[in-house]
Amino acid sequence: MKGIFPIALIENREIDGFDFIAILGFMKEYNRREIWRRYQSPDAGSDTISLYMAAERYFLEMHVQKMDRIILSEKFNTNPFFMQQVVQRITASHNHELIMNKIQGQGIDTGDNPICLSCSMGNTIIDLIVNKNDPFPPNGKQPHGRTHIETVEDRPLDVYDLSSTLYLCQQNLTEAIFRRYGSKEYGDGESPRCAGISARVGDYQVDLTFSCVCKAGERVIPPPGNASVHTIHQIVQRMNFRHDPALILRELAEVGLPVTLDQVRFEFSLRRYINNTDLEISFRKT
Repeated sequence: MKGIFPIALIENREIDGFDFIAILGFMKEYNRREIWRRYQSPDAGSDTISLYMAAERYFLEMHVQKMDRIILSEKFNTNPFFMQQVVQRITASHNHELIMNKIQGQGIDTGDNPICLSCSMGNTIIDLIVNKNDPFPPNGKQPHGRTHIETVEDRPLDVYDLSSTLYLCQQNLTEAIFRRYGSKEYGDGESPRCAGISARVGDYQVDLTFSCVCKAGERVIPPPGNASVHTIHQIVQRMNFRHDPALILRELAEVGLPVTLDQVRFEFSLRRYINNTDLEISFRKT
């Protein structure tokens, strides 16, 4: 796919799950113009963008189309946020039954194979088609921890949970983080509640700690400074799809975070401090 889309030419890489997630993110942000800027070929003669990618157990298609007008129908059965979740679960190789349970839990009527999801915003529609590979390899039993989400979903923590925690932090849903990923009191009970996630992401070991802190007094954020949730999410997703370290560094440089290329290649950490919450995430190349 490299060379067909402007973003692929600029970043010298193949189209992958990062792009599927990014397009749905732009739809969430009502930033449809950025979708066309990044993914419509300059000589394209249509108002349709089509992306394709192979995951471990699936083949995914995404079609973005401009229409003269939208006629509301049951075809547009969900929203870009949920479609983004489905893509992230698929690329994280979650159990197929778990994915289908989440889809059916939204009241969405789609087949098991292919899975068909759609959403619309203004005069733009996105269709996501997910085909199971044949033969479809079953998920083996994977050892996991004892957090609520691991117990309920019967899987280890992975990149999906890092992304989910970042979203909950962005929405100030602190209690949901502790409910899903565990919380505990330390010492005399005056120390902050903490939740921790450790997961393998691409070629990196990623450790995230989320805690509540006292708002009284000043708090100094150590270098490289206070990173936005969006920037951290972009870095996690690029790592997950094994993008070149230079692309990861660019995400940091564009927002003024002084991390070096050598640090990206070996080890660095970021902080997000807002209101009464402190999120620290460290990345170590393995």
